[in-house]
Amino acid sequence: MSKEPQVSSVKPYKEWQENQPSGPQFGILSKLHGTWVNWKDGPSGLHTTCMPSPGTSSETIFGVFHFKSQQYREQLKFTRVNAPVRNRGGSNEQFNGALKYETAIIDNDNALQHFENGMYLWLGDNTMPWQEDSPYQNPPTMFKHRSSAESVKADAAEPVMGAGELGPQFVPPHSISRSGVIPHGTTIHLTGQVAQSSDEGIAPDIGALWEQQYLSISPTMGMDPARDLIAGSREKPKWTALPREDQEGGGVNSARAYFQRIFNYDQFGAKYPYTVQPNLLLTDANKNLKFKRFDLIELDSQHDTGVQGATVNNVMIERYCRVARMRHRMWLEEIEVKGKDGKIKVIDQLQYEQIVDFEFMFGSSGGTTLWPHIQVNTLRRVEDIPLDEQLPAIKLPEEEDKATDGAPEPVVRHMKHTLD
Repeated sequence: MSKEPQVSSVKPYKEWQENQPSGPQFGILSKLHGTWVNWKDGPSGLHTTCMPSPGTSSETIFGVFHFKSQQYREQLKFTRVNAPVRNRGGSNEQFNGALKYETAIIDNDNALQHFENGMYLWLGDNTMPWQEDSPYQNPPTMFKHRSSAESVKADAAEPVMGAGELGPQFVPPHSISRSGVIPHGTTIHLTGQVAQSSDEGIAPDIGALWEQQYLSISPTMGMDPARDLIAGSREKPKWTALPREDQEGGGVNSARAYFQRIFNYDQFGAKYPYTVQPNLLLTDANKNLKFKRFDLIELDSQHDTGVQGATVNNVMIERYCRVARMRHRMWLEEIEVKGKDGKIKVIDQLQYEQIVDFEFMFGSSGGTTLWPHIQVNTLRRVEDIPLDEQLPAIKLPEEEDKATDGAPEPVVRHMKHTLD
């Protein structure tokens, strides 16, 4: 056995110094800054939503539900906050890069359907060993912070500890978080990271046909993709055309009779197969596009191990239509398009899929039923869309601020990360 000391591959972070870092790090989130929209003759967004039916309650057996699906268009704005946000953890200092987001969604009749605001945070590159040349670690987001004679005296640390002490170094398990406020009465907190970065010329693989985790019908609803859908084909199953009383497995009380409305839905621009698997819209939007590359961000409110995210509901939502989980996938893509001048240029495209799990009512087994609420959309930066293809901007019906005549002009205030 060698007597030579072993060298650890885990290198401590840089020592924090006053007023460091001088600027924020946004990592992959730097690609989001700006306003993203739908465009004329381009793909629309789509949502699928199951809701408690009028006259029901949370104890109803079995769960009578109302199904609604709609096309929509969206205005999604991201704004970088150009100041690092300091989290003090004793031996560790973390500096978040904050990116505000605001979204507004209207339906095909131009009626407001949804709005939401929140924040994405770049938490740091969770890679060890520490790499000076990493593009996401310059400026650094994590620092070590030893006790000093001054901090020991100021914080009355004696005799527990002295100067120069340093605890374990924290490695962030996630590099991205998203917090959002939804006006129905739910606050979300999702965490995750970049799950995939493609090589040159690779298009994203959105999902396999009838892959259970992306369907608007969950296993708790009594449907089985292997039994109730046609493997490898988008053709509508023949059983969806039968009257309810002729469905196998119990007639009007069968799962097929109960959920065939999702297959036969045809309102507000929404129809099969997209009402069953909405992300097929994303796949179809990418047909005939030439991709340069893409990055995939995956966020979730639940994780197999470790610290969890959260979905927090107000009283009515928690009792009657509980939001139990939220998953979010976002593709940041570079594609080639032909401009009005006939020249090929590279622009950015943003696609997302988010799946929110509602829980309400009981199934025939006595267990609580899970109802997926799914949203998908394909967006591009407004400046990359020709003027004649742009749609009118979306404005929320908000009360206008009343400015005071002669008031002092606003002044930008920068954070100063000092010891006190």
